[in-house]
Amino acid sequence: MGLTIVLIVLFITIAGYFKWMHLYWRRRNIDGPVGLPFIGNFLDVSDVKRPRTEVIHEWTEKFGKVFGYYEGAIPVLVVSDLDMLQDLFVKKFDNFYARKSTNLIHGNLECSKEEPRVNLFSSRGARWKRLRALASPGFSVHDTMEDSAINMVNLMAKHEDGQAFNIHEYFQEFTYDVISRLAMGQPNSELFNNDGVQTTQAIFMKSHLVLPWYLAVLFPQFEFQIKKLFFKHKNVRGGDVGKLLLFCEKAVKSRIAEREENARLGFGNAENDFIDMFLNYYSENVEDIEYGSTVEKKVTAEDVIGSCFIFLLAGFDTTANTLAYASYLLAKNPEKMKLAQKEIEEVVGGENVSYDAMTKLKYLDAVVKEALRLYPVAWFACSRECVTPTTIGDLYIEKGVKIEADVKAIHRSKKIWGEDADDFVPERWIDAPTRHTMSWIPFGAGPRTCVGMKLGLSEAKTALAHLLRRYDLVTGPKTEEELNLLGCTTTSPEAVTLYLKLRV
Repeated sequence: MGLTIVLIVLFITIAGYFKWMHLYWRRRNIDGPVGLPFIGNFLDVSDVKRPRTEVIHEWTEKFGKVFGYYEGAIPVLVVSDLDMLQDLFVKKFDNFYARKSTNLIHGNLECSKEEPRVNLFSSRGARWKRLRALASPGFSVHDTMEDSAINMVNLMAKHEDGQAFNIHEYFQEFTYDVISRLAMGQPNSELFNNDGVQTTQAIFMKSHLVLPWYLAVLFPQFEFQIKKLFFKHKNVRGGDVGKLLLFCEKAVKSRIAEREENARLGFGNAENDFIDMFLNYYSENVEDIEYGSTVEKKVTAEDVIGSCFIFLLAGFDTTANTLAYASYLLAKNPEKMKLAQKEIEEVVGGENVSYDAMTKLKYLDAVVKEALRLYPVAWFACSRECVTPTTIGDLYIEKGVKIEADVKAIHRSKKIWGEDADDFVPERWIDAPTRHTMSWIPFGAGPRTCVGMKLGLSEAKTALAHLLRRYDLVTGPKTEEELNLLGCTTTSPEAVTLYLKLRV
């Protein structure tokens, strides 16, 4: 009897705690969706088959530019007010230097003991500043990208027979090929011969609706302990995540040994890929003091492993999706495709698309930017966690509150983009009027804008230039009327079914 009473009291106490937490936004007169007991709105934003960005946008249409929801016990604010986002990402960056983690169960990301292996995307504080200072390649990347693009287009020749095919698969093979060559030192193009593609695809399609994630959002103060307890779980650091991390670990440690042997023999080390770029600053021990302190240009092996991991993931998914969306939109709008092809013919001389020529393809640049406006691929980068209490706009934000931008609401706003905001109009980027700096944020904004943005845009334009020189992209009976979007962390098309028509 006594135990029963204790259990009842314990349940009432826990239930009362979560009820109190789920009144956090109401106490601040901020509206938002009603969630379930204990887990709040976690189910809504963690379904692979119903991408988070779509759910959040539905809420924005119902509750307005500022509202709150709950991931378990974690209050999350969603904002699509441009001036408030300017505060969040730029003006008050030091109060929001931490990115909200949407795909990782972790410990303290500013503590090397709890998280020895971080990366540029998820790191925080002084660790982020140190890694960011090193992430500027000093080696040529364009020739590698172009070689992989040419191989991709050559492989597409099998579809000249007029049969429908999923072009997204080719773009995934292409982007994994490029990032494997740039980041991991893969010597040659290996399209459709690389096992890592399936592993990486699986990581992006993994569900968050599993026990470790439920516990992490219910008890965020114990997230580090939860990570340790479920470390080998396929949705934490096991499964495909573990496979990719092991691949990166072997590559980095092998390169360290190779460089040490070269040093012993008196040979220099060339900078051929991202591993070399980082290992030029390799040190066995690095101590990060605090955010705002002077950073040393040093990295540990764990830093390099974590960086390779994120380069493979981000370099694979975002650019592949960008290419898929751009191709779909061009096929649906053949008059726009003809304009892009005309420009390519006028600008590109010879068989190769040189770096200089690629930078002069202004209409193609507009095509890619417009595709990213309609289908923002890296919206998950547009989030922060408050590390020092402050205000954005007139709203006081407490430490620990998470904030997300509704990128779709901004990118589809008729007030910003006009009545044709839902249409594919690359011309809006030609001699474009001055717009608010937060009106187009597919790669994030402020000091933590995705470091790979320029590389991704260059890669997409180079691939499209080669593809459109040889083929028309055509819709047909099997082409999707509307793309079916999937994913928890990023938003990928399930398939983009097109047809090729050889140009003469």
